[in-house]
Amino acid sequence: MLRRKIKIAILSFYSGLVSRGVETFVTELSARVKDKVDLQVYRGDRLPGAGNKLSYLFADPPSLAIKQFTQRTLSKLKDDPPDIIMALNNGWMSLLAKQFCRQRKSKLVLAGFSGIGWDDKVNLWFNPDCFLACTKFQAEWAKSINSKAKVVQVYIGVDTRRFRPEGRKFNHGLKPPIVLVVAGPERTKRVELAVKAVSKINASLLIVGRQPEAIDGLARKLLGKRYKNILVDYAQLDSVYRSVQVYTLPSVSSEAYGISILEAMASGLPVVVNDDPIRKELVGDAGIVVDPTNMTTYVSALVQALKSTDAAGYRRQAAKFSWEKISQQYLDLWSTLV
Repeated sequence: MLRRKIKIAILSFYSGLVSRGVETFVTELSARVKDKVDLQVYRGDRLPGAGNKLSYLFADPPSLAIKQFTQRTLSKLKDDPPDIIMALNNGWMSLLAKQFCRQRKSKLVLAGFSGIGWDDKVNLWFNPDCFLACTKFQAEWAKSINSKAKVVQVYIGVDTRRFRPEGRKFNHGLKPPIVLVVAGPERTKRVELAVKAVSKINASLLIVGRQPEAIDGLARKLLGKRYKNILVDYAQLDSVYRSVQVYTLPSVSSEAYGISILEAMASGLPVVVNDDPIRKELVGDAGIVVDPTNMTTYVSALVQALKSTDAAGYRRQAAKFSWEKISQQYLDLWSTLV
């Protein structure tokens, strides 16, 4: 008799609307496990308004849109509940999914994708059947918040077959050498630090991802023709990495992960990132870690990276996070929950 496939519902409001770390995770993982589990991704249909100071109370427009989406989605699932619900957008989604699972036999997985801070503290206080930590450092932090929580650490993977040095290059028209940043408009990315640092060296700056007017204006002022800000589909991103010489991301230490860092290393690029435990865990000895608020050391690190030629070394580090290895770990995790 054939064993029934585990039925999993992933609630990811922004999937299909934006292409950030969480959405990339959902796309990549789903593609690799679709034949082994019965997995369905539930997505929102439109972007909500901008967040505001009420986000801590989960009363800002995005939080309320996620609440309505979650209510609709869980209503569809109540007559045939899944074995596992992975609720990835925090706040109301976590609370409503917790209530749903309490009333049924479904297991709840909440993930630490928001980063070390308020959202994931709340997730831990909900005592899900599993709190998924992206890194070992985050797992230790989670235990300090709720020592009774079931915390499981599994990395987010990178497609090392797709992200590689060989292949088509994106035609952006900038003069090399080129420093790349892939980031959204969030303040936590601190893109303005990369703008200031690159303006002090003989290099161009390519930013992928929509930026606030203040950062775009600063880059145009300091870099002129040495700067471009572009939007590309995720399907084109591998060609963008191949078209540059260095990758940098000066994000804050509380940021949960850094998929773009792994994609860059898999593409054979030297990376310059913030000196914090999470980024160190990702780049190992292959990356350059620095305090990007110290402009002198940040500039020196970029200059050093531009001289680097150890593409094979960066690839080896990225290979530790290959989806071929990590997707099986998610399958093993789900099996332990049902």
